[in-house]
Formats: sequence, C-alpha cells, structure tokens
Amino acid sequence: MSKYFFLVLILIFYGCEKEQVETTKTLHVKPKPKALHVKDIKAELSKIHTTAYLEKYIVKIINEGSKQNLGFATKTMDANMAHEMDAKNIARYIITLRGEKSSDDESAKKAQIFYTSNCGGCHGNDGKGLNKTFPDLRIKNLLGIELREEFLKSKLRD
Repeated sequence: MSKYFFLVLILIFYGCEKEQVETTKTLHVKPKPKALHVKDIKAELSKIHTTAYLEKYIVKIINEGSKQNLGFATKTMDANMAHEMDAKNIARYIITLRGEKSSDDESAKKAQIFYTSNCGGCHGNDGKGLNKTFPDLRIKNLLGIELREEFLKSKLRD
C-alpha cells in the first residue's frame, strides 16, 4: 500500500504544479511618422514663426528631449527635464524671457521658479545659455525650429 501511496502523492504534486506560461514583453516601437502632404507642410510653415508654435515646440523639447546636434558642446537634451504639467508654463516663461507676450503671462510669472530649478542651470536664469555649451533661448529663431523650417521647405522642393 505504501508503494501506491507515494505514487499517488507524486502524481498529485506533479498535477498541482503551476503551468509556466512564457510571456514576452511588448516592444515599444515608435510609430512611423505619417506622410507629409503639401497642404500640411504649407500650413505648418505658415505657423512656424508664431508664439503658439514656439510654445508647443518648447513643450515638446522639455517632454521628449532633443537628439538634434545643434553645434553645442552638449549635443542632446534629455526628456522630462521638468514635470509634464509644468512644461507649458515653463515654455510661456521662456517666451517672456525673449521679450515677447506668451499665451498666458500670469502663468509664465508663476513658472519662473520651475524654469530656474529645471532649466536655468544649463540655459542660465536669463535664458542666454552658458558659454556656447547650451543654447541661448532668447534668439529670434531657435535652431531646432530653423532646422524644421529648412526640412519642410526641402519637402516642398522635392
């Protein structure tokens, strides 16, 4: 009887083992950019020098970073340099550093401390950049926007 008892125990334990299911992690693949159409290019070019475009561009850089080499000693900027909720107001503050009116100057004033603590270390509290190591945020056309404009114009020529 003890022979069968151990055999039954082994079968019970064997049957109780959890089935291991292999799981694979999903890869985060960046979606292909949608094709640019002439009307979309012209529409973007018509807005490229507006304050609204500049604010959106700055928010995008704060949230997503920049991998463009703009000719500075520091070649890239990491993503998430400030909390996502603060990025819009920091962008507005940068607009005011340029001597321009932002979409909400009241919020821009409140963002000065966020700019100083998140951006000022590299771009300077006045936005002038530091010794050509980091870009001056007060120049008329930010270099990233100039590159985007050239890219869009080249697409129209193609």
